Amino acid sequence: MIRCLSRCVLLAVACSAATAAVAQPGMFPVTEAHKQMAREAGVWSAEVKLWMGPDADPVSSKGQEKNEMLGDYWLVSTFTGETVGQKFTGKSLLGYDPQSKKFVGTWCDTMTPYMTKMEGDYDVQKHALTLIGEGRDPATGEISKSKMVTTYIDENTKKFEMFGPAPGADGQWWKMLEISYKRTTDK
Repeated sequence: MIRCLSRCVLLAVACSAATAAVAQPGMFPVTEAHKQMAREAGVWSAEVKLWMGPDADPVSSKGQEKNEMLGDYWLVSTFTGETVGQKFTGKSLLGYDPQSKKFVGTWCDTMTPYMTKMEGDYDVQKHALTLIGEGRDPATGEISKSKMVTTYIDENTKKFEMFGPAPGADGQWWKMLEISYKRTTDK
């Protein structure tokens, strides 16, 4: 019994030492992509337009997004506002995976029990981050894709657009959501 306990303690110490050797502070470089994300830190006012269908008129509302960096690698966003007369809160976690050279993230909110996973690229010429999301469609329960494009107009202005797959049109998208953002504070 004592030998078994000794082996367990030695194994635990060895695992801790191996983990510490792998993940030391400063071991992973902060890339230009991480620096780009850090520019989002602050509070942003939001003017929202939501389309309930491809041919519907938009429903307008206001909101606020608060962005904070989690260390040097992750951007944590909290969006609050109203959607179709109901209070709404959504959270995202966005990072950059230097191995795959892709932006990666998640989104969840108070309207559905489903999480969306996102992956995409930043286009330097267009100043736009395009993410493809995959998650469960709340209306059908089926897995579906969405396209999210954030265009950076200047340091304090950005536009977010979200597109869903157009009904019956293979590869076509329709705009579901547009949010015009203005930075109100840096922190």
